[in-house]
Amino acid sequence: MLKIFLSVLLLNSSTSAFASNENIIIGDSLCTFIDNASKKANRLAPKGDLAGTHLWYGGTTLTWLKNKVDLYPVSPEVRNVIISTGTNSSYSQHDDIPGLVNALRNKFPRANLIVVPGSWWIKQPRGWVVMVSEETVKEYYARFEALGVRITTPVGDSRVCCANDPHGNFPVYQTIGAEIDAMIEEVGF
Repeated sequence: MLKIFLSVLLLNSSTSAFASNENIIIGDSLCTFIDNASKKANRLAPKGDLAGTHLWYGGTTLTWLKNKVDLYPVSPEVRNVIISTGTNSSYSQHDDIPGLVNALRNKFPRANLIVVPGSWWIKQPRGWVVMVSEETVKEYYARFEALGVRITTPVGDSRVCCANDPHGNFPVYQTIGAEIDAMIEEVGF
């Protein structure tokens, strides 16, 4: 009984989070840097949580995000959803991209969807490594584009853009933030 009460409370509290937020950034840890660079979109809260009430959390996969979106209340106030996902699953061909896009369209029926392609060739001192080709990344995000999702500039090859680790306020995020803001401006939200 307590579990049901907490679930209802959690979902009701998250509904109010959207009331003042028309342009949201969801997904993985790169959301932080996208948020810092965009003037028109932001995360629902400054810190993600595993419960998914803010729809972003470091180290998560597309499957995690889809599961959290499925639990989220319908929020027609949201006009633009910016998605950062793919890196943590190494751009798996098995990721359910159509499922995520459908879930987002169901929960945010009036929203435009924009995806930020992640980084590749990441070699962090903590031992986490994502070494895939740029072609694999392009194929992954082409699946989003085929479903009508708009695409920004990718974060890119971390050896080039980000000193082997995309977690930082690197210049590429300013480019991405400006593109997101222009896309939001273009649709009038």
